[in-house]
Amino acid sequence: MATPIYPIEGVALDSTGDIVADSLGQRMLDAQAAIATIDTEVGDIQIDTTAILVDTVALIVDVADVQTDTTAILADTVAIEPETDKIDQAAVDGLTGTEDSLAYKVDGIQTHHHSRERWWGALAGPTETNAIEANVTRPFAATSGADTWGAAIPILGTADDPTVGLVKFDLHRLLIVDLDDETDAWRLRVIFGTGTSADAITAGQWTEVMVQSNAVPGNRAGGTPIDIRTNRKDVGIKAWVQAWNDSVGEILSFFYGVHGYAG
Repeated sequence: MATPIYPIEGVALDSTGDIVADSLGQRMLDAQAAIATIDTEVGDIQIDTTAILVDTVALIVDVADVQTDTTAILADTVAIEPETDKIDQAAVDGLTGTEDSLAYKVDGIQTHHHSRERWWGALAGPTETNAIEANVTRPFAATSGADTWGAAIPILGTADDPTVGLVKFDLHRLLIVDLDDETDAWRLRVIFGTGTSADAITAGQWTEVMVQSNAVPGNRAGGTPIDIRTNRKDVGIKAWVQAWNDSVGEILSFFYGVHGYAG
């Protein structure tokens, strides 16, 4: 038998002293239990809310970083756009721009094939300072060695401007107008340098071509310019030519033409 308890006002007790179901006492006990549960859940909610606040702060920082990156990307885009426009919407700097860039090289190729050409004969008494003159009556004359190279003769001096106003050139073609030996083959070597011809030869700063007068005496070189392959040079460089024939003292006479470049 349960120990009886004294009833308080509004509390129903049964004959054993237990609280009667649905009585005020029972409801108070239930309310206390519910409050304890609510307190626990409120604590959990507070913990979750704190975590959410921490995540929110981190997210705000990330958003700020994204905004910073976006601003940087926009700035880069603004800077890059004038250059990317050059692909199809704007003119390029070409030979006046950055050396060895794509636009520079493309302009160099185009200029080589679609540019003015200048032709030169020899100045009376050509030197390594002044060698060229626009004429058709005084070709350069190179003398052969005995089955070897003859003396190097100057064909461009440091004060010469073969382009007439540009800064670079390539010696592109030769027109041979006379050969002492019209039946045998010749070698011609064009040398470029800033020191002596011997130093330039040692450094490999030369190109060469072989010619023959079609083995027909009196035909000379056929009256047609021959191409020379060489890289572009700065105006102000010196140039020389040597001739090689199977006999010493044979003379080959020629004019030459150049292409000029703005850069």
